[in-house]
Amino acid sequence: MKLLAYHTTLVRAYPRWSITPNSEKERWERIAPSQKNIYRGVLNDGEIKPAEVGGTWYPTVYEPGDARRRAIILHFHGGAFVLGDGRQSDIGHGAGLLTSHTDCWVFSLQYRISSNPGCRFPAALQDAVTAYQSLLDRGIPASSIILSGDSAGGNIAIALLRYISETSGLLPKPKAALLWCAWVNPGHCLKPNSCSGNRNYKTDYLEDAFVEWGIRAYAPAPVDANGPYVSPINHPFKCEGVPMWVQFGELEILADDVVRFAEGMRGIDGNEVDVHEDKGTPHDIFLLGGTLGFEDAAEKMAQAMGQWLKTKL
Repeated sequence: MKLLAYHTTLVRAYPRWSITPNSEKERWERIAPSQKNIYRGVLNDGEIKPAEVGGTWYPTVYEPGDARRRAIILHFHGGAFVLGDGRQSDIGHGAGLLTSHTDCWVFSLQYRISSNPGCRFPAALQDAVTAYQSLLDRGIPASSIILSGDSAGGNIAIALLRYISETSGLLPKPKAALLWCAWVNPGHCLKPNSCSGNRNYKTDYLEDAFVEWGIRAYAPAPVDANGPYVSPINHPFKCEGVPMWVQFGELEILADDVVRFAEGMRGIDGNEVDVHEDKGTPHDIFLLGGTLGFEDAAEKMAQAMGQWLKTKL
């Protein structure tokens, strides 16, 4: 995996942007930007504008009134902001974990990745707001929506939760948030040896060049790579009423950052943060557990999440 990450960085390989369905067929849904005045503050960018996006439903397309499933998980895929598309071939393993261990539908958003031109921050967050509002417009109450994200997608989920919290009354709060190995300190990856100097470098697959590519593409100057919407580790915020499941792998490079983020969030009165550490695992087995040989660990992790979520729904 280290070699793959290094090679991908060298060739800057990324999927071309497309919002047409492939193997997803009827499970694919296109979403136009909202006509409501919901793109404010940090989202009101002179260059980057809200755009049409798409996403994939799991395990089937959403059907109102289906008693078998009672909530929606809005998921944001990982990929260092420069890879991934949330489709079956990308996030199928993680989506399967969510649908197998909860009674929820999953909508996996294909947000704009920053390896494509004109897709730096705040494009992905604009897309997250677009997707969230689209669920609300369908008559799905916020109390039935759970935010979820792995790695860079966890960063986007946190940013969306911050935006909802800081623009009080603009958008209703979701029911809960699931954060899988969230990348909470991308700004640090602008420094030399951000991965290779980490105590868990030998037990993880992340590489310096890969994460640096990701953050430089996502948050080029004048975007503040260490600001609250990009690197939330030093910027805890109040999200009372939204319990957070914060998962990480014992052997991953981001482990200490995730713990520090969780502690900061716990330090704010009213926040509910539950931390789940998976022993002996590297980064993001939610996404890559099957590929890396951690499928059993990923199943146990998802089972624990499912039990936690039942107490919140």
